[in-house]
Parts: sequence; C-alpha cells; structure tokens
Amino acid sequence: MPTYLLDPSVCFLNHGSFGSTPKELLETQQSLRMAMEREPVDFLMREYAPRWEASIDAVSEFLGSDREGTVFVPNATTGVNAVISSLDLGPEDQILTTNHRYDAVRNTFEYAANRRGIEVVEARVPFPIEDPSAIVEAVSRAITPRTKLLVVDQISSPTALIFPIDALIAVARSHGIPVLVDGAHAPGQVEVNLREMAPDFWVGNLHKWMCAPKGAAVLYVGEPWRDQIHPTTISHGFGKGLHQEFGWTGTQDPTAWFCAEEAIALHRAQGGAQFRADHHSLVQAGRGVIARALGVDLPHPDDPRMYGSMATIPLPCTADHVPVLFDAIRHQDGIEVPILVWDQRPWVRISGFAGYNQAHQYERLADALRRRLISND
Repeated sequence: MPTYLLDPSVCFLNHGSFGSTPKELLETQQSLRMAMEREPVDFLMREYAPRWEASIDAVSEFLGSDREGTVFVPNATTGVNAVISSLDLGPEDQILTTNHRYDAVRNTFEYAANRRGIEVVEARVPFPIEDPSAIVEAVSRAITPRTKLLVVDQISSPTALIFPIDALIAVARSHGIPVLVDGAHAPGQVEVNLREMAPDFWVGNLHKWMCAPKGAAVLYVGEPWRDQIHPTTISHGFGKGLHQEFGWTGTQDPTAWFCAEEAIALHRAQGGAQFRADHHSLVQAGRGVIARALGVDLPHPDDPRMYGSMATIPLPCTADHVPVLFDAIRHQDGIEVPILVWDQRPWVRISGFAGYNQAHQYERLADALRRRLISND
C-alpha cells in the first residue's frame, strides 16, 4: 500500500483542501523531472506530445469522457476561467450559480461582470437541507430568460453537499441553457461518467481525492463548444483544436499530468469504489461523533446521495469566534481541519480519506471542540 508523508504529530482531517500525494507517485514525478532535466529539449519537444496524449487516454477512460474533449489544466479554477473568458456573454446576459459555489469561482464571475457587464445571479439553496430536490427547486426558480449559463458544483466546497447534477442538467437543457459543472472534488470521491452526465463543460481536480501531484486537473468540453473554448494563455496551438491549444500553453512543468495514469492505477489498487465507500464510512461516523459531542443537529439526513467523503457540521459559537477557535484547534490541539464562516454561521468541515484517516481522529476533534465550545473545565 502507498506511503503518505504526513506529519505524524498533526491530526490531519482536511484532505478535501489538499490531500497528501503518496511517496510512490512523488518518486514517479521526480523521475520524470530528472528525465526532463537530462535532456530538456528532447523531453519537452519530442516526448511531450506522446506522453500528454497517453495521459489523456488514461484520464478519459477513467472519467468516461470523449478523449477529444478532454484536456489538462493546472487546477479546476483555471478550467472555469477558460470557459468563462471564451464564451460570448455580455450586458444582457446572466450567469446563474448558487450560494454554495467556491469563492474563487465567484471571483471569476465578478471579474467577468466588471469587464463585460454580465449579471451574476445566485440561487439560494437552503442549508440545512432535507432532500436533494430542494437544490433543483432553488435553481429552477432562479432561471430567467436572460440566463445564458448555469454553473453548479458537483460537490460543494463549503457545505460538502453532492448536488443532483443529472436533474440540474435536465432542467437547464429544458431551457436551452448550457451547464458548467465544477467537479473540483469529484474524481476519487464519487464515480464520474461524463458521457452519461453530458455536461457542456466540466472541470475536476486529480490532485485532491485522486492524490496525483499538485497541478493535475482536467477540463472537459462538450463537442458543440470545442471550437469556442480557448485556454487563458494563448500559445502555439491557437486555432488548431482543443488538444493543440491546451496541450501547450508555454513552458511549464507537465510532470503532474504525466503521473495521472499511475494515480488512477493506485486508486484502483486501493479498492476503487470500495475505497471511496470507506472514505464515506469514516465521515458518516465522524459527523455523528462531533454532532453528539456538541449537541447540534446535523444539517442534512444520513443520505449517501447528499454527501460523500466530506461533511460540514454547525458549531455552537458566533462567527467572530471562528479565528480564535481555528488557531486553538490547529496550533494547540494539533488538528488540521477547516473551521469556516459560511452564510454568516460557523461550521467545521471534516474529510475522510481511508488511506490514512482513522475513526479515533474524529473523536479527538470532537473532544477538542467540546472542550473549547461547551465545557467550562
């Protein structure tokens, strides 16, 4: 089994932000880097294209995508930026998203709004929430004749909700609206089949739950849009098709992408679907332990359609207490976990990664939170 290099003195419960790439994959990446430095021109001008295409073959097979619409980007945010900057949207147009969107993605929309006069609309999805249908209802109500793009999370970052993507795409299709799915957290946390999902655009990270080296992410573009979408950096491939344009955007270290096939093989060797189910089991138990310790209600039912390898739990304190609490939990209790303010309320978001997390770690977090928020000892 793989070797993870986490500091043993830290109780690490934040795989969702940045997971640990195993030693074996880092060694593969380093061997690629050494090959690149032994003969940089040979590696970057002669070997690069076949390595890139072979990696795309592996990734498109894993994601169930059309390889011709599948390209690498450094991260999901870069993919979102490529789509937004390429689409012909102007002052009469609206981008519809939700209040659960990732803040960096919201900033991308604001930048486009400021430069091009696009209006950004957020459907307010309730949280706490009882059923995935509430997500579909909230988005449906927010659609207007001016809605020209729907951008939704596959798994939301702040609330860890799995969105009912198939139903949301169906609603958008019925209105003739293209859909960009932010699947940053999806690969390695849930099964992804892009042929079945059929989004217009999809982005996802391989350096989160797939544990590839940092800088490995994917953009998928549906067939009707492939001549319209361009990378944020225009280089030699301009006008030569999606693969040519995204395949080379200037000199950079491509070795994280070239580790994708091995990352996929490692994920499968660890159990694939069962490995993902083990992540969920850790979080399923952990969120209950924390909620009971704090005497709070969980924000959604124990429904596997609604959460996977992460869960967000409310905290019984005020929002202004969050910075102090986070500092104490991290630096005094030695626990790495996001404590955040979302929708003006404080929350803790736990992750479960069966490669290195264990049940007692959630008990340790629950005890630390209880002592700092409930106990008067």
